[in-house]
Amino acid sequence: MTETEIIDRIIAGETEAFAILVGQHQRRALSLAERMLQDVEEARDAVQDAFVKAYRSLAKFNRDSSFSTWFYRIVYTTCLNVLEKRKRLPRHDELDEETSEAWIEPTVFKSMEASMVDEVIADEMKNMNSMYSTVLELFYVDDRSYEEIVTITGMPLGTVKTRLNRGRNLLRKALLKRCPDLEVPS
Repeated sequence: MTETEIIDRIIAGETEAFAILVGQHQRRALSLAERMLQDVEEARDAVQDAFVKAYRSLAKFNRDSSFSTWFYRIVYTTCLNVLEKRKRLPRHDELDEETSEAWIEPTVFKSMEASMVDEVIADEMKNMNSMYSTVLELFYVDDRSYEEIVTITGMPLGTVKTRLNRGRNLLRKALLKRCPDLEVPS
């Protein structure tokens, strides 16, 4: 059954069909929320709130974008609201637009096992400021395009690119510290 069919069933009154959408998106939504909020309990609450908001607004979903893009925008906005209450997140429109091209080439890790690479990167991303790790996760883990990230976050395209580049640089520096034997291009 397609997402469109599931959504049609929910709008038609089959509320139990919403559990299918929850099952399909809960893990990634929780990952995004944990990355942004850096608190498991707050992330769970935010994701639950986002699902409630999505359910209540499902009839307004215009289907110009995918359900997941629309829903992750709700998750992202819900998390931003939590962060604003905490006063921990700088506004994205206050960041400058400088960029950097340095990134880690995949061949850098040829001497390491894939599971070790994943573990090191995941660990370093947990320690990174969420404004960078969130965009990195959306781009690399969730395989979102720039346009989808713009839609989900509401950030200008330049800010998305800046945060990706800064996140890459932070990750690169952290990996060099952690694994000094790596030959990471500068």
